[in-house]
Amino acid sequence: MGKKYTAEQAKTMILDAASNLFIEKGYEQTSISDIVSGLDGLTRGAIYHHFESKYDIIVEISKRFILKKEILKEIENNTFLNGLEKIQRIFLESMFNQELLETTRVSLGLLTDPTFSALYNRQILSYLGPEIERCIEEGIIDGSIQNVPPKQMSEVVILLTSTWFIYSMFPNTQETFIDKLQTAQFVLKASGIDVLNEATMNTILKAVS
Repeated sequence: MGKKYTAEQAKTMILDAASNLFIEKGYEQTSISDIVSGLDGLTRGAIYHHFESKYDIIVEISKRFILKKEILKEIENNTFLNGLEKIQRIFLESMFNQELLETTRVSLGLLTDPTFSALYNRQILSYLGPEIERCIEEGIIDGSIQNVPPKQMSEVVILLTSTWFIYSMFPNTQETFIDKLQTAQFVLKASGIDVLNEATMNTILKAVS
């Protein structure tokens, strides 16, 4: 008799197995049968119970890199933070949240794959874009952010704090990573939205040093 798994355990197993295969063989070269072969007691039917297709699997993997709605909601409802501080909290949580780091650990190698990176970038823009936009609007009202176009500036924030650091698009060393951070800090501050202020920069640099 096969092992019994909860729905969440089964879903995690599928995503982990698929991540490993996508890294090893590539997304296009990996089949559903390959994924089934990498699972312990789960069947093809179990995969299709959770995902309609292989594409749905890689989309779900990309979502692993994005903060859970519960965390975003908690930041949104924090009345002790102004609009700018909420963006900073989202940014730092996205980098250092322990649950997020653990969930994405298996999938990190995919960030060097151009196909996955493009998908991840679309997901983060569509998912976090509206959250950042709302924070910018709040920051304009509370005075922590200058009067800038919220939607366009939300995209700039994501591009400078996320997309620009995707390895497959813009390869980094530790030195260029720090140079990019400092450049992003300069551009964002000049744009009236000082996401990477000294306190935020110090937190990041301390973690990566």
